Parts: sequence; structure tokens; C-alpha cells
Amino acid sequence: MASHSGYMRERVGIYFDDNHNVLEAPTMWAMAVSKIRSRSDETTRNYANILRRFLQWLDDSPIEGAEVVFGAQNWQLVDEDVFDAFLVHIASPTDALPYGPSHKTMYHIAARVWSFYQWADRQGYKHYLDISRTDIRYMLKDQKLLAHIDPGVKVTTLGFNLPSGRPAMHQREMQKFVRQTDYEIALGVMNDPVYQIIAAIIRITGLRPIDLFQLPYRGKNENYGFIPYDEGEYPEGLDNGTIYYYFRSKGKWRSIDFPGKLWRVICENYLPLRRQRAKLYEAKHGIPPRNSDLFLSARGDVVTHGMLGYNFSKVVSAAKSSESATEFKAMRFNARMLRHTCATYFVYEALKAQNRLGRSFVYDAALDEDLRKMLGHTDVRTTLEYYVHLVNRYVHDNLLTDLHRSRVDAGLSAILDRHNYSEIVV
Repeated sequence: MASHSGYMRERVGIYFDDNHNVLEAPTMWAMAVSKIRSRSDETTRNYANILRRFLQWLDDSPIEGAEVVFGAQNWQLVDEDVFDAFLVHIASPTDALPYGPSHKTMYHIAARVWSFYQWADRQGYKHYLDISRTDIRYMLKDQKLLAHIDPGVKVTTLGFNLPSGRPAMHQREMQKFVRQTDYEIALGVMNDPVYQIIAAIIRITGLRPIDLFQLPYRGKNENYGFIPYDEGEYPEGLDNGTIYYYFRSKGKWRSIDFPGKLWRVICENYLPLRRQRAKLYEAKHGIPPRNSDLFLSARGDVVTHGMLGYNFSKVVSAAKSSESATEFKAMRFNARMLRHTCATYFVYEALKAQNRLGRSFVYDAALDEDLRKMLGHTDVRTTLEYYVHLVNRYVHDNLLTDLHRSRVDAGLSAILDRHNYSEIVV
């Protein structure tokens, strides 16, 4: 690197695995960081040491439910669960830090590892760490989001693998799923209807927050079907139809069929409130909000990913303090869990319709395509196989007793009940 005039780096770290093979992507990332003029030698070393610490942790950490370590060479297989475990590791007290590191230090470490994965994604390296920077803040903010299985408790494997290839663990899978009871309680403790509506949308469609924030108040071009209907204006057949939704997701354009019944509920239960909040927005900015901005907060601000994460992060503590505390079992509540629950319902409905519940996995290309389109994934087979095994296990454990309803109706029921519209649920 000394040959790069202007950077003046005397040395750049090279990462090796335990077999002395060069770890290509981490090394290339360290070189890329060293070329940034605004990064001092000290900053470059700090970043390199953080990644070294993370890779060493992968080398030293056994895979849950297996007798082998994860291995730094498998950095591309790191998913949210593994990243959670790393956060637990760095949060642990030490002799030097009896209360653990500060939130600022933990965020710095987590953000540097996340930035490496973002860089790797841009360079074409496939990996499974699909989280945003905002996710990191709320994974750290609520210590319950760092909850992990007590080492003294026996870990139960489920006999199938996650899409990343690691064994699926019963306790962790249960923590990812939003039971219908927990979902309804969660909506009840949210103090702003806009977040209730957003939760219902994710629960029903599987959209990422960044995707649903593109939903318009009044659509145009490809999204012309999104019309802010007043009561009594709904076109015939809206409940049984869909609306074409075209949006940008992770650098690509894709589309889904947005449920017509869901849009009608949004028009009935949220748009009157949105029009009131639009006046607050106009009072602040001198102009009305754009038709492309559907979600406004109680103060008239456009809802952001950070605002959503903050409000979702308060759900567990609010539920534990509510009258329904004994019924609420979730240890966390976030958009990713709602997406996961949506996919579980989707696969359940498909298997039930084909009379394949409880049967061995058989690859179905059409179902795989539908699932990947809904979630915005590029994996072939692995995601579908995981969900088929998961649904069959949940059915075996009698955990999906509420799934006699459709995905849409199960997702809408709590919203409709709260607004006295329960009579339209089929």
C-alpha cells in the first residue's frame, strides 16, 4: 500500500483462517478502508482489530446444536442469530469492565462489523446478514433483544437446517415467531395507530420496512391502484382482489399483489387520521405532505425506519406492564419477526391447500418462486425447505391452532376488533 501516494500506509493487515488460508473478503475490506483519505492510521487499525476480534470469535464459537466451531472461513453464513450471539459476547462483563462496555462502544463495534458486510454485499459476496444499521441500534437498546438460551438449559435441535446451513434450534425458532395472541396484545399496547397499521401490513405482506415506506397515500404510474377512498366509495370486489404494488427493494425493482381488503382497512381506519396529521405537517413546513408519504406520526412527521424501530422496541416492556402481561410470551418484537411469521403462515396455507402438511419435503418450484417473491429473497430451495420443515414442526406441536384463518384475516383481526370492524372478517 505504500505505493499508493496520498494514503501513506506502511502496512495493511491480512486475515487468515486456522488453516493459514487467506480470508479474501476481510483482507480486501481492510485494504479498501486503508485507501480512504479521511481514515487515520489509528482509525484503520481500530477497524481492522474489530473485524479481527469478530473473526476470532467465529473461530472460537461452537455452532449451537453441533460439535464443531463456526469458523472464520464461514463468515458469509453469519445471520441475525449469530450476530445476536456476538453482541451478547461483546456485552459480557470482564475483569477490566465489570459492567460490560458502554452502549456507545458496543454500537461502534457492531456498526464496524455491519459495515464490512455492507461492503461485501456491494462487492458481490453473498451472505445472510440481512439487517440495517437502524436494526443494530434497537438490538442494542433493549437488553431483552440480547437474550439467549441459558447455558444450563438443554438445547433442542429440530432436525433441519436454517437457510444459512446451521441446525435449527427449537428455543430460537420459538423466539422468532409472533403468536397470534402476542400480536394482538402488541397492537393493543402501541400508543399510535400508525404503528398498528404498519405492523399489520408487515404481518400480512412480509414487506420490509424500507419497502412498505414506499406505499403511497395516492398512487401514480404503476401504483395507480392505490386510491385514498372515502367510506362508500370502495369499488366492487376490492376485498377479494389485489392492487399491483411496484417498489424498489435492495437496489432492484420488484412487485407484489397488495391485498385489496388490507387497503380498504387502511382507508377506513387510518386515512382519516392521516388527513388530520397532514394539517400538522403543513403547519410545520408550509406545504402539504407528498402523496408518496402514507405514514405520518402524531406530530405530523413522516414516519422513518428509526421511529418504527423505537416504537416496536417498546412493545415488550409495555405488554409486560399491561393487563395481558401473563398472556404475553414474546421476548422481543420487531419487523423481522413479523416478516418471519408472515412467511410461516404463507407456507402453511400452501401446504394445507395441497394436503401436504406433515409430509416429507418435496421441492415445489412454483411455491418457492412465490415465497421468494414475497420475501424478496434470491435463495433457491433453501428458504422454502426451511419453512416447510418449520411449519410441519409447529403443526406437530399444535402451535398453529389459529391458522384456520387466512394469513390476511389473522393479520387484520386485531386491527378490526379495536375499531369495531370485526364483522367483515370471514
